Amino acid sequence: MKHVNGNNGGELRIILCVEFDRRARPAEVSSLKCALVESPNCIHSVDVTGSFDLIAEFAAPGIAWYKTWLAALADPLARTVNRYEANFVFERSFRRAIDEDAVWVPESGGFKRIDSALIDKVTAEGDYVRIHSNGDSWMLHETMKSVSQRLRSAEFIRIHRSTIVRFQFVDRVTRESRRWVAHLADGTSEAVARSHVTETLEVVRSRPPQVRQISA
Repeated sequence: MKHVNGNNGGELRIILCVEFDRRARPAEVSSLKCALVESPNCIHSVDVTGSFDLIAEFAAPGIAWYKTWLAALADPLARTVNRYEANFVFERSFRRAIDEDAVWVPESGGFKRIDSALIDKVTAEGDYVRIHSNGDSWMLHETMKSVSQRLRSAEFIRIHRSTIVRFQFVDRVTRESRRWVAHLADGTSEAVARSHVTETLEVVRSRPPQVRQISA
């Protein structure tokens, strides 16, 4: 984990947390919100639920600028805000970026890295996903979305909301009993959801013909 000083080159970073007054006029709340998030000094902002309604980060040239800026907003703040808190960033911590093109799976009390090129398919099982690779499989307490973000998207097809398969692992796609089925290299098969049929067939037809077969 990398730590950096929040006061970079004399620039002051401010985290402003705002709770709007539910009795305030919506137009005035909207006006104040725009003044905050559209300020050239606003780095980013998020609408949230809980103790506050809006959290925004600002870059200021110094504490004097901050006090002057806040004084200019005193009137709209008094009319529309129930409470607010300003926090000055002292230090930032950056986590290592999520490992792309790979998934880490639990193994023997630790974790093992599975490169996306070695993953055959990913299936959802309740609140878990199962990673399949070379005849083995591992359960992860993650979502399909989070896992798919770490796969090389060009190499995988989403054939069902609960199934992602590596394109090279698909042996053929056939229409059976009014539904489409993807037959995989390990002899298993997975249903292709109606909502993914068009996308799946387009991907299959666009790839080299020696790779896959389609049977209507």
